Amino acid sequence: MRRLLVPLLILLSVGTTPAADKPFTVRWLGQSFVTVETPSGKTIAFDPQVMVEFERKEPLKADFVCVSHPHNDHNRVEEAIADGKDPKKVTVFQGLKADPTKPNRPAEWAKLDEKVKVGDATYRFRTFGCYHDEMGGLKRGKNAAFIVEADGLTFCHLGDLGHSFTEAEAKVIGPVDVLFIPIGGTYTINAETAKEVVDVLKPRLYVVPIHFAVENKPESLLGPDEFVEWFKDTKKTPDTNELVIPKDAKADKFTPVILGWQKK
Repeated sequence: MRRLLVPLLILLSVGTTPAADKPFTVRWLGQSFVTVETPSGKTIAFDPQVMVEFERKEPLKADFVCVSHPHNDHNRVEEAIADGKDPKKVTVFQGLKADPTKPNRPAEWAKLDEKVKVGDATYRFRTFGCYHDEMGGLKRGKNAAFIVEADGLTFCHLGDLGHSFTEAEAKVIGPVDVLFIPIGGTYTINAETAKEVVDVLKPRLYVVPIHFAVENKPESLLGPDEFVEWFKDTKKTPDTNELVIPKDAKADKFTPVILGWQKK
């Protein structure tokens, strides 16, 4: 019996990676659609979209979905929980909420701060109320930035941010490890304002641009060239949409990374 026990233990250990040793995997799926696969095996999706410019080829089964605002290139929740995932097992966080008794009123900030138990880990989902434009929402309404703490790292997704932040606002948002920031202009901040936001938020590990044109599509948005002008040390990965981050990642300064929109 003892002779069988050791090989059996070895067999059980092969191919099994403890959560503590697994990295985070970030994927950009076009526009503001980003997913984060955590070491504890959950997938968090931000601002899912269905756009012809960014047709998705791989299946996705998110466990959590975060929607910054209810525009149709950010709120396609069904896209994030398709491919056989039971919708009842998916937690959806809406950054804005409408008052059903006042159908003609714009949606207001949901003011979210929730903790979710995931096995031995606890995830925290927070929102920070901001605006879709530089005029206090008069042009395009409100927007919600999501701050998500999971397995030791903090991710901040700014949705369709339309303005910079003050030092006081940055203090409320708190420390950020990985920042997803729009740079395409027109409907959001451009690269110059993105530089201001990065300077005030001071992300620790990565700055990942979102909501910009790829090969001139969407035509209404700017491409990433201006971002590269402001961030000379930008790393480009046109052949993959993935960014793998060790759970214990350390850095003297953040790395700007422009991802491809899908894995080739």
